[in-house]
Amino acid sequence: MKLDKDVEILDGLPLLYIRSLSAMVCSDLHLGYEGVMANRGVFLPKANLKRIKEIIKKGVGICHPKILIVNGDIKNEFSEVHVEEFNEFREFANFLKADAKIERLILIKGNHDNFIDRLKEPLGFEMHSQEVLMGKYLFFHGEELPRHGDDAFLVMGHVHPSISIYNKTGPKEKLQCFLYGTDRKGRKIIVIPAMNFFADGFSVNTERNIGKLAPIFAKDLDIDGMEAFCIGEGEILDFGDIGSLHNIEV
Repeated sequence: MKLDKDVEILDGLPLLYIRSLSAMVCSDLHLGYEGVMANRGVFLPKANLKRIKEIIKKGVGICHPKILIVNGDIKNEFSEVHVEEFNEFREFANFLKADAKIERLILIKGNHDNFIDRLKEPLGFEMHSQEVLMGKYLFFHGEELPRHGDDAFLVMGHVHPSISIYNKTGPKEKLQCFLYGTDRKGRKIIVIPAMNFFADGFSVNTERNIGKLAPIFAKDLDIDGMEAFCIGEGEILDFGDIGSLHNIEV
């Protein structure tokens, strides 16, 4: 689904493609998630990295990018680099070079990416703290307000946006979605859903405290005026503006 001549949401995938940068953009991978959770006594199947690689392969087959931009939270643990995070990050970086033929991996450092600096040299990726301006696009993770790009197209992660659909007995379905709109300065902004297999997402049509999660929503964005593009099976579904989705039922 094309948002304009340069920006496209890849059908059925939590991936954005920016033609002028030859860049595919994703967010919130949370590599090493299962290993971190196992240390806390919660045992999950090893599914996250496998699914991420499948998604990247599909995206590469569609748009053939030279660059992959991870818009924050490539790892999961806050206080350290867990051994499973390092192992999966190394496997992911090698996969991008050998299998996906990605020439550059660019990471915008998110709130989960503490202590990741030590991996920069051995794994050969570029890293930026919180945000980076590339062409007319400002990529920022989202737990802090963007500091630059007064006229930029904003690309954000962090929120893990989704839409909750209800029936008479309660929640029925939760669909990951992209959020697209403009801020109070007139800048276009898109919020990318999480790539993590276990992230069911933050229900933007039911939860009203999104401003605490991401301050740009409290200061510069009207969530009700943003448009939701949900990820379906092999397609992107336009659900319209969030304001009309507060009581959506099936």
